[in-house]
Amino acid sequence: MAASLKTLADQIRKTREKRSMSRQDFLSVVTGMSDSDLDRLESGEKLPRRETVEAVCKFLAINDKHWKPLFSTQSTKRKRFEDTIEELIGVPVSLERLDQAAADAADRVLDELMGGTATADQALSLLNRLLTFYGISHMSKEFFDHYISPRAFASDSRLREAVEHYQIDAIRLFSSFTEAYETLNHVLSLLAILAPLSSMGDSNFRERRPWQSINNIDEDRLADLGYISAAQFRKERGERTALSEFLRDLAEKHEEKGPKEALGSFSQDKLRRMDALLRTFSSTIPHGFLSPLFVPDADALRREAERLGPKEEQDLSRMERTQSAALQNLSNYLTADYMDVYVATSMRTAADFVSVNRFVTALFSYPDIAPLNLRYFNPTQSWIEDRVAKGLVEALMLRRAFVTIYMAQKEDTFGKDSEASVALGQGKPVIVYVPRLYVPDLEIDSSALGLMPRNDLAALVANEGSLASDKEIDATFDREALHGRILTIRLEKGGPDHFAEIARTHWADFDLYGETDRFTDEAQRRMFRGWLDAVVKLQTSPTLPASLIEPFRKMVVAITMRFERRAEIFREVHPLALQVILSTGVLNGILVVRSVESCAELLSNVIRNELNLELKLDESNYRVVETRTKSTIRVISRNRLLSNAFRAFYRS
Repeated sequence: MAASLKTLADQIRKTREKRSMSRQDFLSVVTGMSDSDLDRLESGEKLPRRETVEAVCKFLAINDKHWKPLFSTQSTKRKRFEDTIEELIGVPVSLERLDQAAADAADRVLDELMGGTATADQALSLLNRLLTFYGISHMSKEFFDHYISPRAFASDSRLREAVEHYQIDAIRLFSSFTEAYETLNHVLSLLAILAPLSSMGDSNFRERRPWQSINNIDEDRLADLGYISAAQFRKERGERTALSEFLRDLAEKHEEKGPKEALGSFSQDKLRRMDALLRTFSSTIPHGFLSPLFVPDADALRREAERLGPKEEQDLSRMERTQSAALQNLSNYLTADYMDVYVATSMRTAADFVSVNRFVTALFSYPDIAPLNLRYFNPTQSWIEDRVAKGLVEALMLRRAFVTIYMAQKEDTFGKDSEASVALGQGKPVIVYVPRLYVPDLEIDSSALGLMPRNDLAALVANEGSLASDKEIDATFDREALHGRILTIRLEKGGPDHFAEIARTHWADFDLYGETDRFTDEAQRRMFRGWLDAVVKLQTSPTLPASLIEPFRKMVVAITMRFERRAEIFREVHPLALQVILSTGVLNGILVVRSVESCAELLSNVIRNELNLELKLDESNYRVVETRTKSTIRVISRNRLLSNAFRAFYRS
């Protein structure tokens, strides 16, 4: 029997156990061996240094023939080849069950193959002879020509590169390398199986008629679509009037007497009735009047009274026109000749409607995307009152579209997460857009900073910061802390115009109106809302009051870091980041983008099927990663039992 690491591992473990030596006892008498060395050796995973193996075998009286060949040049060469073939077919390979003569014969064939001097036919013939020694089915000429070729045998690294090229395709189409090798190696047409991975071009999109069926609803009218129908509003006039008057009355008493005394001036029955109306009309006030956490200021109460109160007939007529236009748009969405992109989002506030519509409008008017004449479902331009019908509309759009764009907001919903999961389960690409803080004048791009290593961020902080702690950074400062610090340092360089521009361009994505509770002082909250109104609604650039500058910086950094954490979670650890494609068992991953520009580029590449991909290996998985976004789109686990179980049970 040929010498092998597995055989040696079995002998060492059995001999040690036969002598009734514990691992610790054994390590105490064998110098130079660590616990991890022993672990890897006895499991047959890896050989320690030659001196260590020699000491172990001498102590256990294991014959030289079982270990010395493992350190020969030929044995090392064979092991490298076996490791690469294992990556190809997905199961361990070894000559250990052959006698030494057969192993020597295999080595001679390997010597003849490696060097890269054989022709294509000669190399394939030699390779198949070697595979016979290992009990592996022969490689077809089509598979060999497509993935391997004679040049792969010029060196170990060339062979490894060829196998990695195959692995990227295999991971995208199959749930295991074993299934991939057996399928791709025995099909009548390899190119037919690989067709879903081929570049598709975009001429069929460019030749379509332009998508002009949707009547665009102005941004300042989008909030009308967050309401129930205008007819229902008319029915609720009395209750809305009562609630609105109560909120204004409470606001006045709040200013006169303070919050506790203001609430105490109303009976418990009235507070319960008003609480019920808050819930009925979906108030944005987070806590009811009877909750100890109810602490809104007078300005917030008046704004809520305006939002929830009865509307003038002219406002209701305008709402009817807006909803009618959106309902007509829905008819066009439902009957569209194509549906290419579904935008998954949740819209609860006016800021949500604006944020979503601005992103969708900018994306599909982008120079690389507009000429493609894509059909896309913009949820801010569609409306239907019935909740069940709305769910069915979304289900149909999701089923028809071949790409889903998931808009990550400060708060996400079960519905939106489910839509992303369903799309991934169908094997479709899912692009997740996570907002960023972008202020070019201050050299702020939070997404770029978020991808930097800790040491690079530490260097930026040390170079730009003015505090003593910036110059000597504590080891407990992790990457996130340093990221937040460099954002603060650069924001401190900003002036009034920068603050106004940040608010104007980020208020909807960051929902700045919803962040006013960060100000502990009621007067500050009122001033901040007034300043926001001037920037956002009046499009002016007033100076931010001095008392608000520091709290505003902290607010912006806090919201930014929340989005940065979300982006990292989506890239790395979110439970939705990988979903099994139901038809194949392949793991499908999401693509994370941080700007309209990067989303447009990625969407264009997805349409043409031209993603830039690379293979990444870690201790647990083989991952196919999109190079620009660093997003994992496909995975095969390196857990042997899990792979075996998937292969045995999934298809059945």
